[in-house]
Amino acid sequence: MNNKSILFIQQFKKGDQKAFDYLVLLHKDWVIGMIYNMVHNKQDAEDISQDVFVSVYFSLNKFKEESAFKTWLYRIAINKINAHFRKLKLKSMFNFNLSEVDELNIVYNDEDQIFKEYDRKLLQKHILSLSGKQRNILLLRVYQNHSFKEIGEYLGISVNNAKVVYHKAKESIIKKMKRYAG
Repeated sequence: MNNKSILFIQQFKKGDQKAFDYLVLLHKDWVIGMIYNMVHNKQDAEDISQDVFVSVYFSLNKFKEESAFKTWLYRIAINKINAHFRKLKLKSMFNFNLSEVDELNIVYNDEDQIFKEYDRKLLQKHILSLSGKQRNILLLRVYQNHSFKEIGEYLGISVNNAKVVYHKAKESIIKKMKRYAG
């Protein structure tokens, strides 16, 4: 964990409210960037990051320094992103317009070249339809290029579980895309 993060956390736990402001400043850009890479909408990323830091503020006294602060912060962000996607799913049931979401910026690794051949808007719609766990793993792997080890740490699952869920998510997307095209 970053030495500055440790210092700010310890100061906050002792009652120094300013230390929390410094902790936010230290991690704000990284959190907003990470969230943007998953939701692909700047305003949503900023709103979700605010929710993340509100949760951090109210939970920081419970943070045990057994895991890295960044991993703990990532888990909170993932939970907030999941809540965001649940809201999007609800909106889609009531005539949600997919054009409200910025187009995805996909960086494909060799394993995911298959996604290149599909229409981006349709692909985005199908990704939003995945279960939270599948969607998170697919987004972390395909759009943020995280290793399965990192994904496992962020989501609190084993590397093998991350791989299995990822491949099921990928198969599900491919089936949906082929069904739509066929």
